[in-house]
Amino acid sequence: MTQDAASNETRYNQFIEEVVATGTVWGLSKDEAWATSSSADYEDEDVILFWSDEDSAKACAEDDWETYEVESVTLIDFLENWCVGMYGDELILGTNWTPDLSGKEVDPLIVALDIVNLLKEKGETLEFTQYENQDEFEKQLIEALEGEED
Repeated sequence: MTQDAASNETRYNQFIEEVVATGTVWGLSKDEAWATSSSADYEDEDVILFWSDEDSAKACAEDDWETYEVESVTLIDFLENWCVGMYGDELILGTNWTPDLSGKEVDPLIVALDIVNLLKEKGETLEFTQYENQDEFEKQLIEALEGEED
């Protein structure tokens, strides 16, 4: 693993841990649009960027995003609407990118599953609005991901 890949992996794990701890995810938005970048890993794909803290998101509000505002999203909204919606739209999720646009690109359902797994590990449960419960959400994530392998 290259140093960049290792740094990206470290920031990804930090993202998962911090959003579980705070219950909040951060992004950059302007007029209903969210900060996106072209994927470095997948040709002709866009990555929607999210951060685990407000300051990291603010640090990236420069150049093309200098007029974007930092916006918070609840963890439930992020899981139920953003991760599931991005999966349906075949978009990639970027976590804790740096101002030089370096960061890990991940399938949004993998991000959601990693968050749910950490919640379970900590003995925490979220109150879902679009799913019966956290176990049902996890089950549907796993089924969707297994369906991708076929």
